[in-house]
This record gives sequence, structure tokens and C-alpha cells, in this order.
Amino acid sequence: MRKLSLMLLLVALLTGVMALNAQDVVTLEFWGGWTGPDGAIMQQLVDRYNAEHPGVQVNLTVQAWSPLFDAFIAAASAGESPDIMAMHPQETAMFINLGLIEPVDDIVAASEVFQKDAYVSKAWELQFYNGQMWALPFDLGIHGLYYNLDLFEAAGIEAPPTNAEEFLAAARLLTVDAAGKHPGDEGFDPANIVQYAINMHTNHHGFYQWYALYNQLGGQLLNEDATACAMDIDKAVQAWQWLQDLVYVHYAAPQGQTDYARDFITGRTAMLVDGPWQIPAMIAAEAEGLRWATAPYPTIFDKAAVWGSGHNFTLPTFADPTKRDEALAFVEWLAANSFDWLASGQLPIRNDLIASEEFKELPGRQAFVDMLPNQVLLPNIPKFSEIFASNAPTPMMVMGQRIILEKADIRTEVQNACDAITAILSIP
Repeated sequence: MRKLSLMLLLVALLTGVMALNAQDVVTLEFWGGWTGPDGAIMQQLVDRYNAEHPGVQVNLTVQAWSPLFDAFIAAASAGESPDIMAMHPQETAMFINLGLIEPVDDIVAASEVFQKDAYVSKAWELQFYNGQMWALPFDLGIHGLYYNLDLFEAAGIEAPPTNAEEFLAAARLLTVDAAGKHPGDEGFDPANIVQYAINMHTNHHGFYQWYALYNQLGGQLLNEDATACAMDIDKAVQAWQWLQDLVYVHYAAPQGQTDYARDFITGRTAMLVDGPWQIPAMIAAEAEGLRWATAPYPTIFDKAAVWGSGHNFTLPTFADPTKRDEALAFVEWLAANSFDWLASGQLPIRNDLIASEEFKELPGRQAFVDMLPNQVLLPNIPKFSEIFASNAPTPMMVMGQRIILEKADIRTEVQNACDAITAILSIP
């Protein structure tokens, strides 16, 4: 009986210790929109952190960016924000205006990791809004040009295109129907194309391509105080016309395409406009025989410009304040170990990483890094989501999809979008 009592006492003590240990573990909720191959890399980093820090359990929640932001707003309205919220620099004003994220000036002043001189100046500057720092930088990403080396060699093309003339010449040679004919050849069958020159985004990245081309023409989207649309309609039409013609005039890109990376990997398209986050998929496809390379986004019009963005970390207002130190420690760890994040394809913003021999040996990155000076971001405004969100019929999505998917009249759609933007911005 005495032995049984001792055993029960021991079980009780062990149970109590286990419960105490469980209570000692701090759980952090970390949200981000890395739904591509980069999401797996981020999960690996989170798993590694959890293994190295037994007193902390980071839970990574991933879904597409626009619905993720909707969920963030809903959670905040219930007073239950995640502890760390990833986003893009051009979206911070929206959440600042809603009072959902906290400034980080004091945190940065005391941090040994987040120091201005350690970062590319543009990446650092993007974290500020109205003179105050609201986010902690992590990476940058921009569009570039992937191209299939075998298909280029078969077409007799020695180098990726850099301008409009080279691009259209290459596009013709890389577009092939079932009889082996190219656009412009007698008997070419546009209804039976087996290989296209390039992809054509029908999602928000189609708009991003237009934004790059519009900036190449020197176009401005909003007026100086961001109270109205300031589009130069003629330039906006010219940029969209280039993209629409690739589908309906030059037959160089498929209409209604959805799986852009897979079409490139399988050889359905010879070129792909996308971000460095596709690099892991390209490396994996080398086992299937893919030979690929990257090049800067072509300068189709007057000056070099390419759409870009990046990822940063914000500290939500309605997160548990007792976990703030652990949340900051995790974010600093990610920044300090950001070379491992480069496996996702994203671009480094720490000067030491960019200059390192290890980075220079990574395939496909240099073309993207070379374009960073030409990066153009969408405007960081409080009503960003109402104009640019990809999961709703925003002016951005309506304009892009009508022009590319439905071959709608470009001038009409541009004017409608500009009027809609001004109407949104005019509401207090």
C-alpha cells in the first residue's frame, strides 16, 4: 500500500513538473503569405528556431497575402492579433492608419541586429512612413526574366532580349505551332500553338508588369498628396497595349494562362516573367532536364524600371505584450540567419550577404540584384487594399483582367480604373 502511495506521489510530481514546463513555453503566432516554394523554406527556419529554443514555440500560419490581411484585420478587431505579422513595405500605411501595428524606432535603437549601416539603403528607407519607422526589413523581391537555354539554342537566339526590338524578334522565333511554323509564316495556325514565347499573368502580377512598363514611360499613378489618380492615359494605354498585343497580335503568350511556372518548366513557354521566389522550383526542375538562366527585366520603353516589393516584419498592436521580447528575439534571429532564407530565392538586403562569396555562388540571383536600382514599388497609402488588393474586384484587378482576359478596349478600362481610384481616394 505504501509502495502504491509513493508511486502515485511520484506520478503526481512528474505531472506537475510537466505541466509547469508546458506553461514555461512561450507560444508565438507568426503570420506570412509565402504560398510558393518560399513557404517551405520559412517553415524550415521556424522548425530550426523551435529546436534551438525549447522555451519558445513559433507557429507559422501561411495563406495568400490579401486574404491573410483580411484575417489579420478580423483578428485585431477581436483583440487577438498574431505576435509577428509579415507584410510588404507598400502595405504598412494601411495598417498604420487602422492602428494595427506599432512603431519600431525604440526597438531598432536598442537592437544589435537591425542597424541602418548593415542594410541596403533603399530597403531600410522603405520601412518608414511619415518620418517614423514601422517595420523591420527582411528582403527585397522584383520581377526578372527566366529563359530556357535549350529552347533559346534551338531557336538560334544567343542572348536574352534587353529591349522591345530584341524581344519581339525572339518572341517570334520562340512561338511555334504544331507544324513548326512561327507567327508571320504562311500557314501559321494561332489556334494550334504548341510552344509560346512567354507567359502572360492573368492575376495581380499582370498589373505589376503594366506598372513596370508604365514607369518605363515615366508615368505617375497618383498625385503628390495621393488624393486622386494622376495617370497619363496615353502612356497607360501604351503600356497595356504592349502586353495585350503579346497575346492577341503576336501570339507570343497564351490567353487565360494560370500555371505560369509549370508551363515554363515543361517547355510550354520559353520565357517567364516572375520573381526570384521561383528559383527553388527551377533548381528542382533541373532533375527533369530543365536548363535555365535569368536576365534583367527588359527595358521595353524609355528607361529601365521593374516592379518590386519586399518582405518585412511588423509587431501588431493587439498582440500579447508579455510576449514582445520573445517575438523580437525571433525576428532578430531570422535577420541574423537570413542567408538561409536565400534558399527561397528572395534577395538579400544585408550588405555583408550581398558581398559574400557564398551569395555569388547561388544560381540565378545576380540578374535580380542588378535590377534593384530600377525597382518601383506601388504607393504606400492608407487605402492600398481598396485599390490594389488581388482578392477583390479592385480597380487594379478589374482593369488588368478585362484587358488581358477579355481583350477589352484599353483606353476605356484605363479611364474607368482611374475614375474608380479617384473615387476611392476622395472618401475621407
